[in-house]
Amino acid sequence: MKFYDALEFVFLSFKGEKFKTVMSSLGIIIGVAAIVVMLSVGEGLVTGVSSVFGDMDLNMVQVIPGGFDQHSGGSGRPMKNAVLDDRDVSILEGVIGVEGVSPRRSTGALMEFRSDERNVGVVAITPSKESNIAETIEAGRFLSDSDRSSVVLGYDIATNMFDMKINPGSHIILTNSLTNTSIDYKVVGVLEDVEQMSLLGGSSNSQIYITHPSMKSLLNIQEYSFSSINVWVEDPDTIAETIERMDKSLQRTHMNEIYTIFDQSGFLESITDVLTQIKYALGGIGAVALVVGGIGIINVMMLTVTERIKEIGVMKAVGANKGDIRTLFLIESGILGLVSGLIGVFLGGGLAYLISVLGNFPSTVTMTSILIGLGFGVITSVVAGVYPASRAARLDPVEALRAE
Repeated sequence: MKFYDALEFVFLSFKGEKFKTVMSSLGIIIGVAAIVVMLSVGEGLVTGVSSVFGDMDLNMVQVIPGGFDQHSGGSGRPMKNAVLDDRDVSILEGVIGVEGVSPRRSTGALMEFRSDERNVGVVAITPSKESNIAETIEAGRFLSDSDRSSVVLGYDIATNMFDMKINPGSHIILTNSLTNTSIDYKVVGVLEDVEQMSLLGGSSNSQIYITHPSMKSLLNIQEYSFSSINVWVEDPDTIAETIERMDKSLQRTHMNEIYTIFDQSGFLESITDVLTQIKYALGGIGAVALVVGGIGIINVMMLTVTERIKEIGVMKAVGANKGDIRTLFLIESGILGLVSGLIGVFLGGGLAYLISVLGNFPSTVTMTSILIGLGFGVITSVVAGVYPASRAARLDPVEALRAE
């Protein structure tokens, strides 16, 4: 039997049994659409995370006291958290591959402006080491290392937190609730509205920046240390090697103390890997619908074989062999899967787009998701047609001709 003749026979069968064809294709359409939607939503998660953190300083790592990392003396005994100070800053600045070092200390405080109060986050910095923040000044000036009673406000705090916008020259009062220490500060600058600057450091929009001497006065403490040290690496491709050198240098002064070195590029990569696994897990859920659709095709094809027993007998009587009969039914199931898969791809793409529009949720329909959905649809249909095709090929022509 020629391939063209087989195609003509298949299309005549579809045309004569329109309702049965539509019903058998629904399972494949729904399954393929489910796979495309699930994979597209999963890809949207990965794309969304990448776009949110895409502008981060991925060459920045952060050293903090304590944690569960292996950066410690390794003595096997319970150890206390490391105390980070100016000596550690000098050590890290001397590590090969380090471009810049910035110590920080954070705390919460009560901010008062024109008799209105809000809880805010306060970050102590060394202004001369924070050129990336200094470049985002929108109004006024940035802090200097000699400032003791000056602050720089993030955009959201200056613009949205209080009824009245806070401009450079205004005065605010910060109160440490633990010691009831209150200090009057002059606002010398306001930062621009910026995206998240780092995964570890948060956004500058919601921060108040002061100097370390000013923080020491606000906390009213004698022994001052840093809550974190940000380290910028010269070459992002050598972060792992630079972290190893940092660790060896810090261990010399923190043999019996625990500290952690966070690599935000590695952390972001881990998040992306998890979301990728979720994406394919969602695709697997959609594949379950395809399996159900494949079962439906088996049932329909078995019914088709039963209905065409006499027709199969006639074809065998005029010279069709087992291979011809098997090929005929496999072509029929394959075409059914291909057409149903294409319809499912378009339907799934439309649903994915609708999700992104109505739910304000990123959804990316990629060629990979289309090919996976379409490929699964065709393969499921062909596999589902193997048994019915084999059964039809094994029919005895004499018995088939006797069938009513």
